[in-house]
Amino acid sequence: MTAGKLLVVGCRSRGGLSARADLALKLGAPRMSVASYRQHPKVERPADNRSSSPPFSAGHRPEDGPDSSVAAISGSGRVLQRRKLILGIAALGALAPPFEAWSQRVAAKRIGMLSGGDLQGTPNWDAFYENMRSLGYVEGRDVIYDRQAAAGEPQRLPQMARELVARKPDLLVTTGASEALAARAATSTIPIVMMFGGDPVGAGLAVSLAHPGGNVTGLTRFIPGFIAKSVEMLHDALPLAKRIAVLENPLAPTYTQYHQELVRAAASLGLTLMPPASASRPEDLEVAFTKIEQQQPDALFVTSDVLFYTQRARIVQFVVRRQLPSLHSFTEDVDAGGLMAYAVEFRELYERAPIFIDKIFKGTPPAELPIELPTRIGLWVNLKTARTLGLKIPQSVLLRAVKTIE
Repeated sequence: MTAGKLLVVGCRSRGGLSARADLALKLGAPRMSVASYRQHPKVERPADNRSSSPPFSAGHRPEDGPDSSVAAISGSGRVLQRRKLILGIAALGALAPPFEAWSQRVAAKRIGMLSGGDLQGTPNWDAFYENMRSLGYVEGRDVIYDRQAAAGEPQRLPQMARELVARKPDLLVTTGASEALAARAATSTIPIVMMFGGDPVGAGLAVSLAHPGGNVTGLTRFIPGFIAKSVEMLHDALPLAKRIAVLENPLAPTYTQYHQELVRAAASLGLTLMPPASASRPEDLEVAFTKIEQQQPDALFVTSDVLFYTQRARIVQFVVRRQLPSLHSFTEDVDAGGLMAYAVEFRELYERAPIFIDKIFKGTPPAELPIELPTRIGLWVNLKTARTLGLKIPQSVLLRAVKTIE
């Protein structure tokens, strides 16, 4: 019998077609013509001693034996039973989602994302999501991102952190120090991976870098002596600059520690540090700019803060308009037109954070994952801005630069 074909012959019983043949027709088995039936091989069955046999239908050949029609129907019944089973399984399969899709939905992890700035659409975030995919975490299939971005308004972070925790994520990812502190205040149990926090030990987020001991791990850009090195770079590049203005956020978690280090570094180099121009919100910047103008400094030191990162375009426009040499804390400021930055290359931190996420999802507690320091730190110089300002950066400084923009 040809695969997929079901033989239905004209065997009749009381009321017409036999029950099996009728069921076969309902299931869609094709009717067979007399000619095609004659070409079909006989169905063998043991002879039986019944004296009566059902009447033959048209096309039945006597040489086939008195029970050949019954044999065909009996054989087809077994085929029909198998076919009914297969059709039932297929119907259930059509109603149920594929096993692979079901298992993926069950396995999907929920990650709460908290940032005072942005959470996608930049080269740094592109690197983060690409590395997540390379580790097997495809958005919408293996992982669900719940994003909360304060867009330069850090005062919103505590409420955002509480909202994320209320949705019960498997893990939280934070960017800077303010974000990490807000997340830690909202939960002491959900793992937190910070991407570039301040001093985690000084802030009470970890017992030590080697053994965090709590639910916070990840990366930090805090390096002892980093502020002092930044001031030294500014002094070497601008040896005639003696009066240094400072743009700071007094509400930043790292403010006190960083400011004290800044004061000590300036004093050791014989520089006069002007009273800080403070800004904690975007609307504070114009007041801070006015204060800096009134101080008439030789240079401006822009400290590291998420507000200044998100508002870097305004800050760069100000220093360019006022022809004020400046040292920044983010390399993106130099790309935008700032003179110099001694900074961590943040892309490295975005690239490495997924490794922590993967290890935690695979069972390693955050308390046992050492907090890592950045390895790519250096001086960036915008030579185009230097020419606009009429400055000549010493060759000894340029040789230390990891990148210069012509």
